[in-house]
Amino acid sequence: MIINENFLKDKYSKEEAKVLIQVFDNLKKTYAEDVNAALDAEEITEVVVRLKLDANSACAAIIFPFAKLHTEAIEKFAPNKEIAKILEMLLSVEKYSRVYTDAEGLKEMLIAITKDIRVIIIKSAQILVFARKNVQNINNERAIRIFKSIDDIYSPIAARLGLSEIKSELQDLSFQFHKPEECRKLVDEVKKETRVNKNMLTKVVNSIKGLMQKNGIDCTCYGRIKHISSIYNKITSKKVSVKNIYDIVAVRILVENISECYMALGMVHSNFVPVDGRFKDYIASPKPNGYQSLHTTVHFQDEFFEVQIRTYDMHDFAEYGVAAHFLYKEHKRSLANVDKKLLSIRKLLENKDTVSSNELLEELKTDVYLGEIFVQTPLGKVIKLVESATPIDFAYAIHSDVGNKCVGAKVNGLMVPLTSSLSNGDVVEILTATNSKGPSRDWLKHAKLHSTKQKINSFFKKQMKDENIKLGKSMLDQVAKSNEVALSSLMKDEWLAPILKRHALLSVDELFAAVGCGSIGAEKVVNALISSKLLEEKKNRTILDQVSTNNPVKIENKAQILGAEGMLTNYCKCCNPIPGDEIIGYVSRGRGIVIHNKLCENIEKLESSRFIKVGWNIDSDENYTFTSIVEILTKSGGNVYVELTNALSEVGVKVQSINTNEAANGELLIKIGVLVHDKNQLSTVKNKLASLKSVYEVK
Repeated sequence: MIINENFLKDKYSKEEAKVLIQVFDNLKKTYAEDVNAALDAEEITEVVVRLKLDANSACAAIIFPFAKLHTEAIEKFAPNKEIAKILEMLLSVEKYSRVYTDAEGLKEMLIAITKDIRVIIIKSAQILVFARKNVQNINNERAIRIFKSIDDIYSPIAARLGLSEIKSELQDLSFQFHKPEECRKLVDEVKKETRVNKNMLTKVVNSIKGLMQKNGIDCTCYGRIKHISSIYNKITSKKVSVKNIYDIVAVRILVENISECYMALGMVHSNFVPVDGRFKDYIASPKPNGYQSLHTTVHFQDEFFEVQIRTYDMHDFAEYGVAAHFLYKEHKRSLANVDKKLLSIRKLLENKDTVSSNELLEELKTDVYLGEIFVQTPLGKVIKLVESATPIDFAYAIHSDVGNKCVGAKVNGLMVPLTSSLSNGDVVEILTATNSKGPSRDWLKHAKLHSTKQKINSFFKKQMKDENIKLGKSMLDQVAKSNEVALSSLMKDEWLAPILKRHALLSVDELFAAVGCGSIGAEKVVNALISSKLLEEKKNRTILDQVSTNNPVKIENKAQILGAEGMLTNYCKCCNPIPGDEIIGYVSRGRGIVIHNKLCENIEKLESSRFIKVGWNIDSDENYTFTSIVEILTKSGGNVYVELTNALSEVGVKVQSINTNEAANGELLIKIGVLVHDKNQLSTVKNKLASLKSVYEVK
C-alpha cells in the first residue's frame, strides 16, 4: 500500500500525513466493494505526491476515484471546503471528458480545468494512470477516446505548463498505443545506439564532475536518455536516422546559481568541442512555459552529447513546471501567482477570434512538438519562430498590419517566395505596399503558426462580414430544414440569448457571421435552439396534462347497444364511435361484441360473416361519455398548449390523452383524446379549436 506513514513522512507534516491515511482508510471501509477505485486512488496519489503538490491536492487525489462513483463521498470525506471545491471541479471536467469526441465540448472542459492549477495536475495524473493500464487495449473504444484526448488536450497542456514528468510519459504511452510496432522497433534501435554511448557518457560525466570540483563549483552531474516519443518526433519532422540525432544521450549539470551556470558552460566549451549552431540560452530568453536552462552540444571522441546546465530551482521547474510552486516548503504561498501560468490557456478561451473547438485544439498544440528558430529584422530585432516558418509568419509576428500589407520578402538580402522556409539566423526584410488588397487565402496553407492563421482569418472576417451574415443565415436555414423545422420558428430572443452570451456575441447578425465564417458550427446552434423549443413545449404540455389530471373523468359508464343486450361489448379504439355515428357490431373471439363506426377503414379487413346489426340505446338521464380523438395541425411555439387548454375548458370537455409530433416546416401535429357525450358535442369542440389563430386544421 502506497498511502502510508513511511511514504508520506518526508512530504507532509505528521498531522497532514495522518489525515491523508485516515481519509483513505475510511473510504476503503465505506466503499469496500470498489476495489478498483482504491487502487486508482493510490496510483493517482503517488503521481501527485511525486510532483510534490500540497496536502490538499493529495487528499483530493485520494477521494477523486471514489467521488466519481459516489458523489456523496465529497461531503462525507473532504476535510475542508478547499478540497471539496477541487473535487467538484474535477467532477465537472469528468462530465465533459465523457462526451469528448473530436473537438466537441473542449471549450467547456478547458474552462473547468483552468479554474485551479491543481485540477489540471490531478486530472492529468488520473489520465496517466489510465494510460499505463490500457496502453495495450488498442481496440477498446474508451481507450481510443482517452488516448485521443491525451494527444489533443492533456499532453499539450502539460507541455505548456512545464509538467515535464507527466508530458513525457503521456507522449511515450500515446506513441506506444497508436504505433506499437514502430515503437518496439525504435526502442530496440535506441538501445543498440545508446549501448555504444553509455561508456562514453560515463567518461564525460566523470570528466565534468572533476572540472567543476577543480574550479570550486559544487554540482550534481548525471546522464539521461531522451524519451522515445521525442526521438520519434525528431526523426519524422527532420527526416533523419537515430544516428543523426545528437541529443539522444544528454548530460545534465545542476548548480546553485545563474553565474555558476555560465561558468560551467565556459568550462564545458573549453574542454570539449562545441558544435556550431547548437547553443541555446533559455536562461536569458525562457520558453513561453517558463522553462530555463543552457543547452549546448559537444563532440567527444567521435560521439555527440547534449549538455544541459541549470540551477536546482530551474530543474524543479523543468521537471514539475507550475507544480514546483507547491513544494511543501512553499505551499502557503498565494495561489494567485501560480495561476498566472494558466494565462496562455485562458487567453485562448477569452479570445473572440478563437471560438471554434477545432481552433482551440490547433492552438493548444502549436509549438509543443516543433523546434524553434531565431531570425532577425534588418535592424537586429530577434524574432522567435518555429522550424519551417515562412516569411508570412515573420511578417505577422512583427505586426498584423505588416502581414496584411506584405507583398514580398528578402532573406539575407535576396528576394525569396513568401512560402519559402526560414532558417536559424536568417535576416528577413518584409516588403509592404499601402495599396495592398490584403493577404491571400492561399497563405493559410503555408503559414506554420496558428497565430498567423488566426490573424489572416481575422482579416477576412472583418472584410467579409456582410457576406458571412448571408452565408451563416443560409447555413442555419439548411440545417433547420434538415431537422424538419423552420428557422423562423426557432429565432426567439429568449432561446437566442444564452447562445449569444456563450460565444460573447452582441447580436443575431454577429451569430450569422460567426456561423458563416466557420467559427461556430451551424448544427450546434440549431440543436441548441431546438432543445430550447422542446423544453418550452414540454413545459406547456405539463400545463395541459395537469388540467387533465386535476379533472379525472369516469368512462366506465357505457351506453347500452341495441342488438347486443346482455352481451359483453367494447368500443373499438381505431375509430372511437360516439352517439350520432352509424355503427356496426363485430362478433370477436374473446372480446365479445366490438362496436365499430360504419366508416371505419378496418372493417374491410374483418370477416364479413361475423358482423351483426346494432344501434344506440341512449338513456337521456344517464351521463354517458365517449372518447374521441381530435387531430390538430398547429404552428409551433408560443402558448399553443395554453390556448388549446382554455378552448377545451370553455366548451366543457375533459382531456383523456395527448400526443405531439413534429410535422413539416416547424408545425406540430397534436392528437388529443377528449371525452364527449355525442357527435354534436364533438362538432362543437372541433369548431372551437378551428377558430384559434394558431390552429391550421382540425380533423
